Formats: sequence, structure tokens, C-alpha cells
Amino acid sequence: MDQAVAWNNRIDEVHDLGYEVATVTYDNVGKLRRLAGRAKIRYPLLSDVNSDVIRAFDLLAENYPPGSFYYGVPHPAIIVLGPDGTVTHRFSESHYVRRPEIDDVFAVLRGNAKS
Repeated sequence: MDQAVAWNNRIDEVHDLGYEVATVTYDNVGKLRRLAGRAKIRYPLLSDVNSDVIRAFDLLAENYPPGSFYYGVPHPAIIVLGPDGTVTHRFSESHYVRRPEIDDVFAVLRGNAKS
């Protein structure tokens, strides 16, 4: 939730760069609706309860067995799509507790990435 709120707090910066934000999670629609209302999220929160999109981007955390509460959870990632729908940037982590840093994403999108 913290990252969703952090992106929401900087949504105008995202839009100023010509991008949009959407979150894809394995959480159900009701949970996402409550989060969006409570945190006043101003971008789409998309439910992927079967983790089809998560699998398509090769983000499924394989260490949770079917039937586990965490089965279907993705590795944290930020995927940037170009206007034609192709992936232009991918920021990802190997564990759900660690998240790609927002400032690092902005630096790349602005063309100021550190070498």
C-alpha cells in the first residue's frame, strides 16, 4: 500500500512526463476498491486474481505453493510501456518486501539515470 500511495502523491509528475500509472495486483476488486477509496488513489488499480498478467510478465513469485494465501503474489516491478505498447523499461526486485525506488524510475524517465 505504501508504494501505491507514494505513486499517487507524485501522479502529477508522472503525467507531466507524459506517462500514466496503473497497478496490477493479485488482490480482488473489493480490496482494491477499499484501498483506492481510503487512500484517494487517482489511477487505476487492476485486479489480476488468477495472476494471468503477472505470469505474462514473468513476475510470479514461485516460492508460494498453490493454496497458500500468498500464491499468485508477484515480484515487485514497474514496467514502462511505450506508446506502441512495447516494454521500454523494467524495474524489478526479487522479493515482495523490496520495491523499485520511485526516484530511480523518475531519473530514468527523465533521462538522468546514473551510470
